[in-house]
Order: sequence, then C-alpha cells, then structure tokens
Amino acid sequence: MKRKDWLWVLSLVAFAGCGGDEELQTPFGSVRSVEGYREALEGIIVEANALEQEVRDRAVGSTGQATGQNLSPVYQELRPGLTALIAALEGVEPPRKLAEMHAEMQEALALRLEAFDLVIAGWAIEQEQTFDEAQGLYVDAA
Repeated sequence: MKRKDWLWVLSLVAFAGCGGDEELQTPFGSVRSVEGYREALEGIIVEANALEQEVRDRAVGSTGQATGQNLSPVYQELRPGLTALIAALEGVEPPRKLAEMHAEMQEALALRLEAFDLVIAGWAIEQEQTFDEAQGLYVDAA
C-alpha cells in the first residue's frame, strides 16, 4: 500500500470512528479498536515524518547532492530515533483488517533503517578505501 493510501485509510478511519457507540463498525473493525489504533499510530507517524524531514533538511550538502559524507553523520544521529519508532510500531496491535497495512508500515521503517546502515557502512568504507568500493552499498541504500 502506498503512503498516500495509508493517509486515505487513516482519514477514513478517523471519519468512520466518529461516535461513541461500541456496537458501531467501520470497514476495518469496531469503532473502538480502529480509534485506538489510530491514536496509537498518530504519534509514530508524526515522529516518522519529522525524522524524514530532518534528514532532508540536514543531509543534503551545498551542492544539493546527498553523499555518504553528509548523510552518514545525520543517519548515525537519527538511527536511535528510527529504531525507537520501529519498536513503538511493533508494540501496536492493529485491527485484523488493517494488519496488512500495519505490516507494510513496519516494512517501510525497516527498509529505512537498512538504508541508514548501508550508507553509514558505505561512508566508513569510502573513508578507508575508495568511493568505488562503497558505491554498491550506496546503490543498495537508494
């Protein structure tokens, strides 16, 4: 599911969740379970977006190019926050009908962490050896 689809689903969930009757159902489960899920995700999504914005704001050099040299220190600094987001998302139990979307969000964050690690390793290799030796890691991270 694409990111814009997640936003659509979460918006639909928010609108479908209006009202306080436990008996009400949304297409994704009971109002109570969907509202609880949305509330649990809200902070995680806000933090993930803020983390991504910080990468964009800080990691691009004066040339407008993202390189191992300017990405690696930012990724090293932000990595603990990303791992905390992954752990927080793992602690959220989705309604059954949102489990696939939840798994896709987990996968997206895990892939982002993998990209962080590849760039960090690539920059270490580039410093010790050459860009050519690190290039494969950078390509995989992209």
